Amino acid sequence: MEIFQIRDLIQAIDGEFIIGDPNLLVEGISIDSRTIRKGEAYFAIKGERYDGHDFIKEAVEKGASVIVYSNKNLKPFTPFSKFPAMVKTDNTIVALGKFAKYYRRKFKNVSVVGITGSNGKTTTKEILFSILNHKGKTLSNKGNFNNRIGLPLSIFNLTSQYQYAVFETGTSLYGEIEILSDILMPDVAVITNIGFSHLETFVSPEGVFKEKKVLFEKVKENGCLIINNDDKFLRTITNVGVRKIITFGLDCQADVTAENIKLFPDQTVFNICFNKESLEVFMPARGKFNVYNALSAAACALGLGLSLKDIKVGIESFSPPKMRMETVYVKNGGILINDAYNANPSSMRNSIDAVLQSYPDKKVNLVLADMLELGDKSGEYHFELGKFIGDKKINSVNLFGDVIFNTKIGLGDKKNVFYSKSSDELLNNLKNIDIDENSVFLFKGSRGMKLEEIFTRFYDFLER
Repeated sequence: MEIFQIRDLIQAIDGEFIIGDPNLLVEGISIDSRTIRKGEAYFAIKGERYDGHDFIKEAVEKGASVIVYSNKNLKPFTPFSKFPAMVKTDNTIVALGKFAKYYRRKFKNVSVVGITGSNGKTTTKEILFSILNHKGKTLSNKGNFNNRIGLPLSIFNLTSQYQYAVFETGTSLYGEIEILSDILMPDVAVITNIGFSHLETFVSPEGVFKEKKVLFEKVKENGCLIINNDDKFLRTITNVGVRKIITFGLDCQADVTAENIKLFPDQTVFNICFNKESLEVFMPARGKFNVYNALSAAACALGLGLSLKDIKVGIESFSPPKMRMETVYVKNGGILINDAYNANPSSMRNSIDAVLQSYPDKKVNLVLADMLELGDKSGEYHFELGKFIGDKKINSVNLFGDVIFNTKIGLGDKKNVFYSKSSDELLNNLKNIDIDENSVFLFKGSRGMKLEEIFTRFYDFLER
């Protein structure tokens, strides 16, 4: 982060200056008293399980330059051994976003890309980061830093040294994308797709679309929108003012497409096509759905003026994110695939198809856990997943959780199915499956199910 004055902070968040030196220089932003460094501003964030106001004293003792707080009962004149500046605001999370919005607008020469969608956000971000970082220094948000706290903290990492910045935005509440997009003000934006995500809040894909499309409304007037022409919701977007549109897709006519797709266990080979130019790409990720992710990233890069040659280099050198089709090989030749970062009805189907396409001659075993946040129709979505699996060539189906019992019902008597609510029982069942060099296990479920822990325990067992 670049140094700023406390007066800049006060003005940006419309805060009430209580005490201190408004001309004092601040070297960074922190919301964590455990890791705050001397000279940083401390925002006392109130969360569901903690209240940052309880740790103000610790932040002060570690050398915080200014405290941004909202607790009306806090006595700012309580003597500290090292007294900082104090700024009061109505809501520290809102204030954090306001300052991030102010800070982002300081970097007019940095090209910013915003990414959202039901599936593929993170992989698209990582592919695009790889493409852009070969052309100029590029920043991206890490992990799940894509919400009202994580995105601002990511933006604070911007400096004038960067040429590009790629930010993923997530949402679980109505209006959240509007808030994040307003902070971000992207030059280029892409919505990867509209699917069955966070249906506890948005009820249906139509509700997801209503929330996600707001990202496009916040793109700069001379910016570029990236449209998935294969998505029935997104291809309806036409009224974009003077903004440029670049489309991508495989099934419908689009500006950026792929041909001659070849699926292999360790990579996907395809020709990426744009403006009558075509280049063969060797992508170190499997599955047709990852071709979509590559096309969406490529379209973003084209919107920023990069060439297909630049895009080929970036796609071929990107590293797939952890727990997204992450593959390990065990001593006996078996293959374990950890795709347990998250799950919804669309991504479940995509992952299962990708594994079957990549390993057509192997014995595929599914280890699936509950898909969370699907709302009132959760049981129905899990039942439909069972019907989907029932038509596939699967060696065994191993189910873990509560709602996923409906998947067992949907499967009927078609498959070798095991179901349990106990992770220990699931692991014991996996240990009893005959495993050889032709065995493949796909682990897939929502992050809250912690299926990655079962993955690790099973891998350790096989290695022993």
